[in-house]
Amino acid sequence: MSLKTLTKSKHSGAERSWFASLMMSGKITNEQYSVYLKQQFECYNALENRFKNIKKSISEIPENLKRANPIMNDLKELCSDIDKVPVFESTIKYVDYILNECKDELLYAHVYVRYLGDLKGGQMIAKRIPGSGQYYKFSNPEELESFIRSQLCEDSNFVQECNKCFDSAINLFKDLEKYLTK
Repeated sequence: MSLKTLTKSKHSGAERSWFASLMMSGKITNEQYSVYLKQQFECYNALENRFKNIKKSISEIPENLKRANPIMNDLKELCSDIDKVPVFESTIKYVDYILNECKDELLYAHVYVRYLGDLKGGQMIAKRIPGSGQYYKFSNPEELESFIRSQLCEDSNFVQECNKCFDSAINLFKDLEKYLTK
């Protein structure tokens, strides 16, 4: 079975969340999207920093794939006081997991879920969100997709790690819903 098939259930759970629906509706406000971007920045920044400290046997994320800086640029464009945007417990737990617990050889499971999702589904989201959407702009997307796919594995540990990343996204979407609908 393919990795896509093995993670389909979790992927569907994330896609069907209240927050994903809000983003796809085209009705998301600057404030709502800024809260999301802050969480994404924390997660991507942790993942990209973790790659700086791993064994050379693991390929570094190519510069044109990295998202932390474009996310921060989008956040600065939409939000006048980034420091007032909260960081949720689900984000803190994910960042801690990436920095302190995730095995080096499983980091690309997170790249598969996050970055490949940005390369593919992110293109639909980019048309519906406020701001310039640098987060979803890639140079050489086909080359980047090929690179990501070359790093993948379909063993059970890798699949479990992909599903763990989807669970993290689902938990974040639940936190976003609670925060944005109170």
